[in-house]
Amino acid sequence: MTLAYTRRLGWLYRCLLLVFALLALRLLYLQAWRGQVLGAMAQENVVRSLPVPAPRGNVYDCRGRVLVRNRAHLVFTIMAASLNDPTGTVRELTRLAELKPAQVRELVRKVQAASIEPLVVSDRLNPRQLARLAEAQGRIPGSRLEVFPIRDYPLGSLACHVLGQVGEVDELTLSQSNRKYEPGDWVGKDGLEASWEDDLRGVSGRRVVLVDVSGRPVQELEEITPSPGRDLVLTLDAELQKVAEDSLQQALNELRWRNGERTGGVVVAMEARTGKVRAMASLPGYDPGWFAGGISSRRFTLLLRDPAAPLLNRALSGTYPPASTFKLITSAAAFAEGLIKPDARFYCQGMLQIGEVPFNCFVRSGHGWLSFEDTLAHSCDVAYYGLGLKLTGKRIGQSASEFGLGAPTGVDLPGEVSGNLPDEKWKVKQVREKWYAGDDANMSIGQGFLTVTPLQMAVVTAAVATDGGVVRPYLVQQVKDGEKTVRSLEPQVVRYVNAPLVAWKRIRAGMRGAVQYGTSVRANIWELEIAGKTGTVENLPSTDNPEGRNHTWFVSFAPYQQPDLVVVVFLEKSGGYGGEVAVPVARDVQLAWHRIARRPPGAKVPDVKAPPRIPQPGSVARPGRAVQPTWSRPAPARPVPRSIPSVVPEPEPEPVVTEPEPLLEPTPLDEPPVGEPVTEPVSEPVEPEPEPEPAPVEPEPAPAPAPEQP
Repeated sequence: MTLAYTRRLGWLYRCLLLVFALLALRLLYLQAWRGQVLGAMAQENVVRSLPVPAPRGNVYDCRGRVLVRNRAHLVFTIMAASLNDPTGTVRELTRLAELKPAQVRELVRKVQAASIEPLVVSDRLNPRQLARLAEAQGRIPGSRLEVFPIRDYPLGSLACHVLGQVGEVDELTLSQSNRKYEPGDWVGKDGLEASWEDDLRGVSGRRVVLVDVSGRPVQELEEITPSPGRDLVLTLDAELQKVAEDSLQQALNELRWRNGERTGGVVVAMEARTGKVRAMASLPGYDPGWFAGGISSRRFTLLLRDPAAPLLNRALSGTYPPASTFKLITSAAAFAEGLIKPDARFYCQGMLQIGEVPFNCFVRSGHGWLSFEDTLAHSCDVAYYGLGLKLTGKRIGQSASEFGLGAPTGVDLPGEVSGNLPDEKWKVKQVREKWYAGDDANMSIGQGFLTVTPLQMAVVTAAVATDGGVVRPYLVQQVKDGEKTVRSLEPQVVRYVNAPLVAWKRIRAGMRGAVQYGTSVRANIWELEIAGKTGTVENLPSTDNPEGRNHTWFVSFAPYQQPDLVVVVFLEKSGGYGGEVAVPVARDVQLAWHRIARRPPGAKVPDVKAPPRIPQPGSVARPGRAVQPTWSRPAPARPVPRSIPSVVPEPEPEPVVTEPEPLLEPTPLDEPPVGEPVTEPVSEPVEPEPEPEPAPVEPEPAPAPAPEQP
C-alpha cells in the first residue's frame, strides 16, 4: 500500500466521520430540541372519517303536494380533539356566535368529551355571525362552515301533530341504538317523523380525509355518498286539512271571545270503509319548523307549560267522556239483546227515578212518546237510562269493546292512548266502591268514568255507517324510494260488531233524523245528506275548568245513503250544546270533501296556502285591534228541497191511553204521569238550553259523579 493511497483513505475516513457527526448533531437537534413539537405535529396529521348526514325522505299528501322536504342550512362545526386551548376557543366562539348561557354550557360539555366527530357550535346564524365565523376559521383549529340538510315545512303549522318534528339524538337514544346513530344525528321526535323513522332516516355517508395540524382537510382519500331516506305518501288531503283547521280555528276564536278562555278542539275526517285518515286537526298547534334547526330550551319550556297544550295531539292522546255520542253503542247492544222491537215506543216524562235519585233528561219537560229513531234524533236521556238498566254496564262494556273502545285503534302515530272502559272490578280497585244501578244509567249515555279519544269515536261512527265493520285508521298509504314503490298499505277491517243488520239501518235513520229535525239541524243542507249525533259532556267546576263548562261533540257521516266520510268534532270547555257549536265545523268539512271528491279525474290539483304564522313562544305579539267575531255561522243560504221541509211540522199527538204497552217492563220510564198528556211534541228543531247540572249521584251509597276533565 503506497503512502498516497494511505493519505487518500485517511481523508475518506475523516469525511465519513464528519458526515456522521453532522447527522448525529441533526438527530440530536430534532430529538432533544424539536422532538415534542414535531411529535405533536405528526400526531395531528392523521386520517379522519367524517360523517355526511343523509337527507331525510320527503312527505307528500294523497294528491302529491309536498308537506315536508329538506333545505340546505349552514352550520359552524369544530373538532374538539384539534383544539389547543379549549377554554380560550369556547370563549372566542361565545363572542363570535353570540351564544347564550345554555348553549355555552352544552358546548363546554361536548368539548370536554373531546370527540373526533364534528361538533355543531351554532345552527342558527345571521349574516353578521356568519361573516365573523367564516373569518375565524383560520384561527380556530378544526373549524368549518358546513352545509347540512334540515327539515322544511312549506305549509307551516298545517297538520303539525300528524307530521311531528325532529331533533338532535339524545344520549339515551344513543346508548340504546346499538351504533345506529352517532352524536349530532337528527331523529324523529314525534308524529310520522318518529313512527316512520326507519324509512325516513336514510343512511349517512362518510368522508375519509387527511387533515393537517390545524384540523383542515388537506386531501380527500375516499367519499361514501349518503343514501337519502324513503318518501312517504299519506292518505291526508292537504286541502281538506286546511278547511278542517280553518273552520276549527274560527270556532275556537268565537268560543274564546264568548268565554274569555283559550281552549282546544279536534277534527278527525276518515273514510268510513277504508280507515284512510283524510284530515286530523288538533288545535292549538305549533310550527314544526321551530324544531328543524334546534329550539331553545326556554321556548321549549314555554311550550310545555302552555295551559292550552299546543304539543298535545288531542285526536289520539286526549281522553274525554263521549256523552250522548255513546248512545250509538248502547243502541247496538240493545238491538243485539232483542230489547228494541220494530214497533217499539218510548215515553219520556223528563225524569227517571232510580232508587231515591231522579235521573233527569236534558229536556226537563220530557219528550213524550218517541220512536226509537226519535230517541236518537232528539237525544232523549230517559229512554237510554231504561235501556242501560236492562243491559247493565257489563253488557254495554262488551259492546263498547267490540267497537274498539278501551284499546288503541292502531293508527300509525305515536302517543295513542286507550281511554277508559270501566267495569265493576275497575271501580272497586280505583274508586273503592261497588257498581250501582246509577252507574249503568250514566254509562248508557256516555257519562261517568267512561273516556274515549276522538279517533276512537271516528272508528265507532264508521262502524255504524258500514254495518258494523271496525276499521284500523292509517295515515301512510305508500313508501317510495325515488319513483319505486317499496311498500303499499291496504285497508284493514279488524272485526265486525255483533248486531243485526236492521240495527245499523235504524241507528243511521236516527242520526239522519237528528240532522233533519232533531239536535243537529245546523248540518241540514241541500247539497249533501249528512247524518250525525251530538253529545254534551256535563262537567263539575274544577281547577282547570272553574266554570264547569261543557265539552261538546258531533259525530257524523255522509252521504247518508252511501256513507263515504266520517267527521268527528270535539270542543273542549266550549259550553253550550253540540248542535250549537260543533255541528257547523263538521258541516264545513263534509261539504268540502263532497266537492273535492266530485272533481273529474285529471283535474288540476289546487294549491294550498299555509295557515297564518304562529308566533313563537316567548315572542312579543304586535299590538292590534280586537275584533268581535261573528258567532253563529249559518248554513249556506240555498233553497231547501221539498223532501226536507225547512219548518218541522208538529207531530200529531198520540191517542190518550191509560196503560201504554212499553218496550221494556213497566217502570217509571213507560208510565206517563197521571193527568198529563201522553204526547208532548217538540216544536223547536234545536236542543233547548237548560242549565247543565252534574251527573246524578246514587244514594246508597252514592256513585261517584262524572269525573273531572284534565
